[in-house]
Amino acid sequence: MARRNWATKLISFCVTFPVTLIVVLFAVSNRNPVTMELWPLPGALDAPLYLIFLVAVAAGFVLGGAIAWSGELGHKMRANRAEKRADDLERELAVMRIREEEIRAQAPNAPKRPALVDKRAS
Repeated sequence: MARRNWATKLISFCVTFPVTLIVVLFAVSNRNPVTMELWPLPGALDAPLYLIFLVAVAAGFVLGGAIAWSGELGHKMRANRAEKRADDLERELAVMRIREEEIRAQAPNAPKRPALVDKRAS
């Protein structure tokens, strides 16, 4: 991985620190338990509001990551196929060059052709 420069670290800190501060303040402010019920399912869950919120945010993050990953999957597969094809063609080209050298080595030396332009005329 490439090393991050100081500007990237600063921007990352300027984004991460306020978000972390807001999450901590939200968690401290909402420690009271709430009852959560999911309509078709029986039963209820008593949990602090911040915990329910954080679980929902984490689930959304994971779901979003899975959707983004699945969207990239087709591009990655196509890139891998193209890279494999390029490697195969490079190997084939190397084999053809070796065969060309072998054929040239076996062929009788052709007589030198006269130049098309007379160099003495200039």
